[in-house]
Amino acid sequence: MQFSSCAHILQRENRLHLCCVAALIGLILLVATPRIPHSPNQHMFADMRNLLGVPNTLNVLTTYPYLFFGVPGLVFCLSGSCFGISLKGEVWGWVLFYSGIAAAAFGSAYYHLKPDDDRIIWDRLPVWIFRCS
Repeated sequence: MQFSSCAHILQRENRLHLCCVAALIGLILLVATPRIPHSPNQHMFADMRNLLGVPNTLNVLTTYPYLFFGVPGLVFCLSGSCFGISLKGEVWGWVLFYSGIAAAAFGSAYYHLKPDDDRIIWDRLPVWIFRCS
Protein backbone atom coordinates (compact mmCIF):
# COMPACT_ATOMS: atom_id res chain seq x y z
CA MET A 1 0.00 0.00 0.00
CA GLN A 2 2.89 2.38 0.66
CA PHE A 3 4.20 2.05 -2.88
CA SER A 4 0.91 3.23 -4.40
CA SER A 5 0.87 6.30 -2.14
CA CYS A 6 4.48 7.10 -3.16
CA ALA A 7 3.56 6.74 -6.82
CA HIS A 8 0.70 9.20 -6.29
CA ILE A 9 3.10 11.77 -4.81
CA LEU A 10 5.55 11.31 -7.67
CA GLN A 11 2.99 12.05 -10.36
CA ARG A 12 3.90 15.06 -12.46
CA GLU A 13 0.98 17.30 -11.48
CA ASN A 14 1.47 16.56 -7.80
CA ARG A 15 5.16 17.47 -8.01
CA LEU A 16 4.23 20.72 -9.74
CA HIS A 17 1.71 21.56 -7.00
CA LEU A 18 4.26 20.69 -4.32
CA CYS A 19 6.88 22.97 -5.93
CA CYS A 20 4.37 25.82 -6.24
CA VAL A 21 3.33 25.47 -2.60
CA ALA A 22 6.97 25.41 -1.46
CA ALA A 23 7.74 28.51 -3.57
CA LEU A 24 4.69 30.31 -2.18
CA ILE A 25 5.66 29.48 1.41
CA GLY A 26 9.19 30.71 0.73
CA LEU A 27 7.88 33.96 -0.78
CA ILE A 28 5.56 34.54 2.20
CA LEU A 29 8.43 33.95 4.62
CA LEU A 30 10.65 36.28 2.61
CA VAL A 31 8.12 39.10 2.81
CA ALA A 32 6.96 38.46 6.39
CA THR A 33 10.31 38.18 8.13
CA PRO A 34 12.41 41.25 8.96
CA ARG A 35 15.56 42.07 7.03
CA ILE A 36 18.79 40.96 8.69
CA PRO A 37 21.23 43.88 8.64
CA HIS A 38 24.83 43.25 7.66
CA SER A 39 27.84 44.69 9.37
CA PRO A 40 28.98 47.92 7.66
CA ASN A 41 32.49 46.42 7.59
CA GLN A 42 31.26 43.74 5.19
CA HIS A 43 30.88 46.37 2.48
CA MET A 44 34.42 47.72 2.92
CA PHE A 45 36.81 46.16 0.42
CA ALA A 46 40.59 46.22 0.36
CA ASP A 47 40.70 47.87 -3.06
CA MET A 48 38.20 50.72 -3.40
CA ARG A 49 39.99 52.69 -6.14
CA ASN A 50 38.05 54.37 -8.91
CA LEU A 51 39.40 54.03 -12.43
CA LEU A 52 37.83 55.84 -15.39
CA GLY A 53 34.98 57.04 -13.18
CA VAL A 54 33.83 53.52 -12.22
CA PRO A 55 33.69 53.06 -8.44
CA ASN A 56 35.45 49.95 -7.08
CA THR A 57 36.66 49.23 -10.61
CA LEU A 58 38.77 46.16 -9.95
CA ASN A 59 36.09 44.58 -7.75
CA VAL A 60 33.58 45.07 -10.56
CA LEU A 61 35.90 43.77 -13.28
CA THR A 62 36.84 40.62 -11.39
CA THR A 63 33.23 39.42 -11.54
CA TYR A 64 33.16 39.14 -15.33
CA PRO A 65 35.20 35.93 -15.67
CA TYR A 66 31.95 34.25 -14.65
CA LEU A 67 30.71 35.17 -18.12
CA PHE A 68 33.60 33.30 -19.73
CA PHE A 69 32.36 30.07 -18.13
CA GLY A 70 28.62 30.67 -17.92
CA VAL A 71 27.83 31.77 -21.46
CA PRO A 72 29.76 29.02 -23.34
CA GLY A 73 28.38 26.39 -20.97
CA LEU A 74 24.87 27.68 -21.57
CA VAL A 75 25.36 27.67 -25.34
CA PHE A 76 26.79 24.13 -25.31
CA CYS A 77 23.91 22.93 -23.13
CA LEU A 78 21.26 24.41 -25.36
CA SER A 79 22.90 23.07 -28.52
CA GLY A 80 22.76 19.60 -26.96
CA SER A 81 25.68 18.24 -28.93
CA CYS A 82 28.60 18.76 -26.58
CA PHE A 83 27.78 17.11 -23.26
CA GLY A 84 25.94 14.03 -24.49
CA ILE A 85 22.90 14.86 -22.36
CA SER A 86 20.00 12.54 -23.02
CA LEU A 87 17.32 13.54 -20.51
CA LYS A 88 15.32 16.75 -20.89
CA GLY A 89 15.34 17.34 -17.12
CA GLU A 90 19.11 17.03 -17.10
CA VAL A 91 19.37 19.68 -19.81
CA TRP A 92 17.27 22.13 -17.78
CA GLY A 93 19.36 21.46 -14.68
CA TRP A 94 22.54 22.39 -16.56
CA VAL A 95 20.84 25.38 -18.17
CA LEU A 96 19.87 26.64 -14.72
CA PHE A 97 23.40 26.04 -13.46
CA TYR A 98 25.13 27.90 -16.29
CA SER A 99 22.57 30.74 -16.30
CA GLY A 100 23.22 31.23 -12.60
CA ILE A 101 26.95 31.43 -13.25
CA ALA A 102 26.44 34.00 -16.04
CA ALA A 103 23.96 35.98 -13.92
CA ALA A 104 26.49 36.07 -11.07
CA ALA A 105 28.70 38.32 -13.23
CA PHE A 106 25.99 40.95 -13.55
CA GLY A 107 24.60 40.67 -10.02
CA SER A 108 28.01 40.84 -8.40
CA ALA A 109 29.11 43.75 -10.61
CA TYR A 110 25.93 45.66 -9.67
CA TYR A 111 26.60 45.09 -5.98
CA HIS A 112 30.29 46.03 -6.19
CA LEU A 113 29.53 49.34 -7.93
CA LYS A 114 27.94 50.60 -4.70
CA PRO A 115 28.12 47.96 -1.95
CA ASP A 116 25.32 48.24 0.61
CA ASP A 117 22.59 46.17 2.26
CA ASP A 118 20.06 46.94 -0.50
CA ARG A 119 22.24 45.63 -3.33
CA ILE A 120 23.74 42.55 -1.71
CA ILE A 121 20.75 40.41 -2.73
CA TRP A 122 21.82 40.82 -6.39
CA ASP A 123 25.26 39.50 -5.49
CA ARG A 124 23.90 36.43 -3.70
CA LEU A 125 20.78 35.55 -5.69
CA PRO A 126 22.57 34.04 -8.73
CA VAL A 127 24.74 31.98 -6.39
CA TRP A 128 21.62 30.55 -4.77
CA ILE A 129 20.22 29.76 -8.21
CA PHE A 130 23.15 27.70 -9.44
CA ARG A 131 23.61 26.20 -6.00
CA CYS A 132 20.08 24.77 -6.13
CA SER A 133 20.49 23.26 -9.58
